[in-house]
Amino acid sequence: MTAGAELVERNDEAAGAGPVVELDGACSLSRDRIGGKAWSVNRMRALGLSVPPAFVITIEGWADFSTRGEIGEDIWHGVRAGIAALERGTGRVFGSGTRPLLVSVRSGAAVSMPGMMDTVLNLGMNEAVARALAAETGNPGYAADTRERFRTQYRETVLGDPAGAVPEDPWEQLRAAISAVFRSWDSPRAQTYRRNRGVPGTLGTAVTVQAMVFGNLDDKSGTGVLFSRNPNTGERALFGEWLVGGQGEDVVSGRTTPRPLDELVTLLPRVHAELVAAADLLERDGRDIQDIEFTVESGALWLLQSRPAKRSARAAVRAAVAMAEEGLIGADEALKRVTAEQVRTVLRPATGEYSGTPLARGEAACPGLASGVVVTDPHEAERRAEAGEDVILVRPTTSPDDLHGMIAAKAIVTESGGATSHAALVGREIGRPCVVGCGPGVVAALAGRVVTVDGGAGTVWPGRVEGKPVDAATLADVGRLAGWAGTDIDGLATWLDTRATDVSAKAHAAAPATVTEIPDLDLLRLIGIKGRAAHDALAAGVGAPTETVAARCEELVAGGWCAATPIGVRLTPDGRRHLDGLLTLERRAVDRAAIASVYAEFCEFNGVLKEIVTAWQMKDPATVNDHADADYDGAVLTRLTDLHHAVQPLLRRIGDVAPRLARYCARFAQAIERIAAGDHAWVARPVLDSYHTVWFELHEDLIGLCGLNRADEAAAGRAH
Repeated sequence: MTAGAELVERNDEAAGAGPVVELDGACSLSRDRIGGKAWSVNRMRALGLSVPPAFVITIEGWADFSTRGEIGEDIWHGVRAGIAALERGTGRVFGSGTRPLLVSVRSGAAVSMPGMMDTVLNLGMNEAVARALAAETGNPGYAADTRERFRTQYRETVLGDPAGAVPEDPWEQLRAAISAVFRSWDSPRAQTYRRNRGVPGTLGTAVTVQAMVFGNLDDKSGTGVLFSRNPNTGERALFGEWLVGGQGEDVVSGRTTPRPLDELVTLLPRVHAELVAAADLLERDGRDIQDIEFTVESGALWLLQSRPAKRSARAAVRAAVAMAEEGLIGADEALKRVTAEQVRTVLRPATGEYSGTPLARGEAACPGLASGVVVTDPHEAERRAEAGEDVILVRPTTSPDDLHGMIAAKAIVTESGGATSHAALVGREIGRPCVVGCGPGVVAALAGRVVTVDGGAGTVWPGRVEGKPVDAATLADVGRLAGWAGTDIDGLATWLDTRATDVSAKAHAAAPATVTEIPDLDLLRLIGIKGRAAHDALAAGVGAPTETVAARCEELVAGGWCAATPIGVRLTPDGRRHLDGLLTLERRAVDRAAIASVYAEFCEFNGVLKEIVTAWQMKDPATVNDHADADYDGAVLTRLTDLHHAVQPLLRRIGDVAPRLARYCARFAQAIERIAAGDHAWVARPVLDSYHTVWFELHEDLIGLCGLNRADEAAAGRAH
């Protein structure tokens, strides 16, 4: 263990209880108290790296500001003491006309919220300071550029007015900037971000004040970002870029094109060597790929921040295996760092080589290549798959009660539907190659044939077509992970899904249900929609304790209306007839005009929901969403949350018209609560009571109560 690690394992006592703390690396400070950015600065200083001196106003300071509505004098006294510490550390003076000190003022929550809160750079600048910097450096262009950067950002961030008057007094600037950063915790964009990621609004933000270093000083200055490993491939090689003569905001904004990091080898070889050493140290200390921000000032390297890096699916798999083999992490930790979707992504075979004419052509809904014999019934698909046969499920359209057959199949093909159809949405969520909208007659034309489905090209070919194999290195990495999980390569994604579901269930245990009596109609209808259902899934759907549902299922099995299977109960033919009779009675009791009215309104929302789930799964028609872009995902989840709020009045009316459907309100509420808590499997995972699952089950119920069928609704464009 390094000396720095020993320091960080101590408690906060050495830092004192005050709301303003110097980040000198000499004592331990918890991330929950000072935020991620300040924790990173303190940690890097503890490791002996070159980091500009800084201090932090802690989360307690934010709480005090929130209560008062302004910076209290005790905190302001601490800020002045913090500036004095920066002056000692730099040999510069804040607000001085000679060797002036400029600072950055940055937000920093305990939970990373990239781009959601405010920052002010180059603070302390005024006319006298600009003249002093020009005289000191002999570079008036640098001084003018720095002053203009400050004035522009201060007006945008602090004043909210592009033509506002910027105060000349640096202390007035500092006080206003700290207040603006504190207030940005409650900005609309920050509130939306937190709501969609389950981040409590009570956590608050710290504010880090740090001495500025200048990448815009001269031709041996610049700013950049590097990763300790390639975030696209996971290979152990530095990956990054830098911008000569710029500041950090230039790189982030994308206004200027950076240069490859390798150019530093010839331009500033000593800086490059220091970066290599720092990246290695930070990765070993953090035991993860690091995303590092740095500035070079006249040939001197300064590190500003280090945090775990976002990465592609391939990089996640490669890095997890490599770090476990290098001894940085254990096998269990490696498995925790890889998601089921990432495994599915890296194992999708490339498009094959074809000749001739495809048997069917439709819309590409989920990429991948799979071969097997075509079956047209989901029950048959499940039986034959359990016997070890590769099957392709081909249907006119699919519905929630086809799910067991869709999971059993190697690929899914439909006659109707588009990229937002049930088949497309479920196919993507369970990782099955899928082609939709192939046209009438496809079911009859393909039944019983051996075919190959190319979900990326939207085609179905005769016989078995071999795709370009997944490269051996990827297979080896996935095989290594599968071995640690005690399964095989084909079973790893399912194993990861199951573990994630188990963890979610334990972490978000639902409040004890109070329903003790479950009508036959409620339970049989839910079993019929789900096709196969375990007791806990049924319990969530009817709002009853699992033991109550288990007892009722035993009664249904004993009565011959259900059959028990290894993965749950299913309806028997007698059970389906009994359910049909119960549904007929229910339809007679429902106001036909009222149910038709609410169904028509539901259909208006239905297209929106399908577009949202499609956007969650696919960034564009050719790009599967690997969920590495938090901003993209946040925008999609905002749309889902907005839809959820908008549909509430309709859900209440549906429950008034058909009392059995009133339970859907609670099921939607549970799904949105799980999503808000950060468990994004509850967006569309078919094996959970996810938002998408509940939505399609409600749709199926409404179709039935209206006396319609899904095939006709699909043909009319209302149930794809």
